[in-house]
Amino acid sequence: MIIRLETPADYREVENLTREAFWNVYRPGCTEHYVLHCYRDNPDFIPELDLVMEEAGRIIGHVMFSKAGLVLPDGSNKPSWTFGPISIHPDFKRKGYGLRLLKHALDKARGMGIGFLCMEGNIDFYKHAGFDLAGKRGIHYHDLPKEEDVPFFLAQELIPGWLKANGIEDATYCPPKGYFVADEDPEAFEAYESTFPPKVKLRLPGQLTYNNVMETTRIVLRPWQDSDAAVLYKWASDPDVGPRAGWAPHKSIEESLDVIRTVFNDATNTWAIELKETGEAIGAMGYGPSCNCNLPAREGEPLAGYWVAKPYWNRGICTEALGLMIEHIRKTTAIKSLISGHFVDNPASGRVMEKCGFVPTGETVIDETQYQGAGRPIRVLRLQIR
Repeated sequence: MIIRLETPADYREVENLTREAFWNVYRPGCTEHYVLHCYRDNPDFIPELDLVMEEAGRIIGHVMFSKAGLVLPDGSNKPSWTFGPISIHPDFKRKGYGLRLLKHALDKARGMGIGFLCMEGNIDFYKHAGFDLAGKRGIHYHDLPKEEDVPFFLAQELIPGWLKANGIEDATYCPPKGYFVADEDPEAFEAYESTFPPKVKLRLPGQLTYNNVMETTRIVLRPWQDSDAAVLYKWASDPDVGPRAGWAPHKSIEESLDVIRTVFNDATNTWAIELKETGEAIGAMGYGPSCNCNLPAREGEPLAGYWVAKPYWNRGICTEALGLMIEHIRKTTAIKSLISGHFVDNPASGRVMEKCGFVPTGETVIDETQYQGAGRPIRVLRLQIR
């Protein structure tokens, strides 16, 4: 077994190794190989700690390190470091190779004067390399309240006393911006991913996006992700889709990404409809406040809404997804009823609601501020849940 620096001749092999190691682990598919692909030109990248592990002449492992940062309560900044992705080929996992690679890299980092590392991972594995919960050292995760216990946020003082020597008792960890490159440019990521052999994306227990997920044999309702922006644009830019529901066709992937972050951002009541056959989002399902529409809602009564891409019309997918959501609401909330409606010139949407138990209550006219809605009659339906 040999551990050595990565060379340019290794790049494609290592990226494919990373893809194999992370595929379907934290999400359907993975993006870690793209992070690595982009990161070698990042000023935060530490080339002296870009290491591969070989066994019998075959690269079976890789780890990279990066500069990061800590923000103190007074707003000042202190240096910190992180590592990852760390990849071991699936054929060699659970055989001790990952721990040997990591310990070698940590010793080398310590020798370079790197004093403190933060990272996200499983404490059951990383404790064997000396990591513990970062909160025990007063280091907080950037995306959560300070008082919240974060079991996946870990840290290690490589040089004993480094935090005290640098006057750090309370700080917030800021991960490197380059780690989010796939979410920030989903179109570029999809183009890069297309250069690899196709692999099946699966939604599995234990993935970070598995919470609040419902499924049938055909579809999955799951939270939207930034990485869905390109496929959302593909469907939502169709001029035959949005106007049937009262919204304008999307004009760019950037607009679709903004919709994911602002309209589809509540994972408790808004879901992507994912087709298991393709692993792609093909529509949206959700419920929320009805105060922004002109429907005669009861006090506190949510509005249910949905759409599906044109290639999947008339296949029962919306009916299936709406039924899943209704059952979820029935089991997990105290909501008594839902209101919804459809333009009279879109009767197919009404048939979906009625198949799921909604009952017509009359007609109204949409608020004139809605896209292509002024004067369009809406048929109103209500579902009594309890």
